[in-house]
Amino acid sequence: MFDVVIIGGGPAGMSAAPSSGRGKMKVLLIDEEKPRNAVTRESHGFLTRDGITPDKFREVGRSDLQKYPTITIQNDRVQSINQLGEHSFKLVTLTGRTVHTKNIVLATGLKETLPDVKNIEQFYGNSIFSCPFCDGWEMKDRSLVLIMENTQAFHLVKLLKNWTDDLVLATNGQYWLDDQQKEILELNNISIIEEKISSLNGDDGELRSLTFEGGKELERTSGFCATHLDNTLPFINELGIEIGESGYITTNMMGQTNIPGIYAAGDIKGPSQLMVSASQGHMVGMGIIANSSEAQFITK
Repeated sequence: MFDVVIIGGGPAGMSAAPSSGRGKMKVLLIDEEKPRNAVTRESHGFLTRDGITPDKFREVGRSDLQKYPTITIQNDRVQSINQLGEHSFKLVTLTGRTVHTKNIVLATGLKETLPDVKNIEQFYGNSIFSCPFCDGWEMKDRSLVLIMENTQAFHLVKLLKNWTDDLVLATNGQYWLDDQQKEILELNNISIIEEKISSLNGDDGELRSLTFEGGKELERTSGFCATHLDNTLPFINELGIEIGESGYITTNMMGQTNIPGIYAAGDIKGPSQLMVSASQGHMVGMGIIANSSEAQFITK
């Protein structure tokens, strides 16, 4: 029986492990080693680790966790979760292992889907990015393109103006812009191309230009795109975990969901930066210890 099982070994999961393990909790971290940021060359904004690669960050993190005999790491995937009672759960993994635990931390992150553009995968993470807070500094003052297929990420247009005054919005054949939005873009000197993108051109991940179905070619050496993020996990609905209007798991400030014993941290609560996810994981570990101590403390 484990005190805590953490599902997901990104910054949120790795931070939840020591904060609970250092509280003498018996912790199992299960991770299938498929991080969303695998294509990222450098991670930024994490003090003492600015510019670190995701692989190196995970390597250093795993090394820190291995110092604690209370923490076990397993490369696996959770297939099902059954609640046996309050603070009593049974998990079954892809390899067939059955695990019992008192608390669960969901830190699985999100699945990312790129825009429907031919060969965009060749450039994503090298010269096309999704987060201006992560990569805007490196792209500052360049001629950028923003590939965005719907209005849900319209705020990205406004954000990118912070880093460049030469921005083109490409909607990839989707005519979602209304007259008011077009007027706002025009007032801010942002060009719009609504034709479908037929190809991205360049070598070794470095963008050179975009070609549109009408034959127009736009020279750009870098850009951003709005991705679709999906946190669909079958056991969220099965366990009755509350989801907010935004589609992400709802928790209190310590990461506690509406189900006693189940916590969440990181992107599964909504897209966040590396440092924010790590902070959330640390708070979850503190929350688990606080709740456990409260339950065990003897009173009259």
